Amino acid sequence: MSLLSLSLFSGAVLLSIPSASLAAACCGGGFAVPSIIAGDDKAQLTTSYSFTEVSVDNVDSSGIWKKWEDHQRVQTLRMDGAHIFQDRWQAGLSIPIVQRSKLDQTYSGLGDVSTSLAYEYLPDWNYNPYRPKGIGFLQITMPTGKSRAESEIGGLDSRGNGYWAIGVGTLLTKAIGRCDVFSSLELHRSFAKTFSNAQMSGTIKPGYGGNLGIGGGYNLKSVRIGTSVSWTHEDPVDIEGTSSSTGTPERYATATLSASYLVNDEWAGVLSYADQTLIGDPVNTSLGRTLALMIQKRWGR
Repeated sequence: MSLLSLSLFSGAVLLSIPSASLAAACCGGGFAVPSIIAGDDKAQLTTSYSFTEVSVDNVDSSGIWKKWEDHQRVQTLRMDGAHIFQDRWQAGLSIPIVQRSKLDQTYSGLGDVSTSLAYEYLPDWNYNPYRPKGIGFLQITMPTGKSRAESEIGGLDSRGNGYWAIGVGTLLTKAIGRCDVFSSLELHRSFAKTFSNAQMSGTIKPGYGGNLGIGGGYNLKSVRIGTSVSWTHEDPVDIEGTSSSTGTPERYATATLSASYLVNDEWAGVLSYADQTLIGDPVNTSLGRTLALMIQKRWGR
């Protein structure tokens, strides 16, 4: 990669592939790609703020879209950090603060915290016209946010999925002149959790899920313009308890347009717009539009 691509790419990729702030707005949260150093830095610290307005309140299991008069709004403040600690190994941490509001009701708190371990299995030490740079990762998501099933008010105070999950994935990147392209694949397994609210108690039984993302960008002086598309699938979530229910799969796609600006070798910013209503065949979800701003500080090797 060129110096400009290295400087802008690592930040842009955080907002270009699936993240908790761009998860289906109906639910407590999503599964984010971990904080990854995709460039040639030793460490990075990222702060991002996103505002999501739900535009389609419910897409049922038959794919029928339903819009209500009053929409939910979600604001997320997220801190991501990553540090290379040995040659090609790096560790990361992501901490989201989520606020949900509808009409005059507002609820906020800590979302699902995640930690990760990544390894650069395809290093970019020497030029190859075809070989990409490849980073594999292992991610653990902790149930620090309140789940939708635990909510007493229909999920407005939910801030996460609320159960443990472990995921593996890979990020592939390649620069071609002023252009760069990337793809990401993430698969995760979520684990059962007991819950209780005023209406019922029992066990939430989620399953497997995954995200596939592709995208690219063009670098011009200190600016990078990028676009990406990601597809998300979650297995049905079943509930066993005083009132048992069988879930249905969740599916949606997110299209993102981003603009990155390199202030200097240490600071960069990204502005992005994401829309879940443009492409795909969503089911069992809600759809939103998100505007996000990210500021990143990097430390060179």
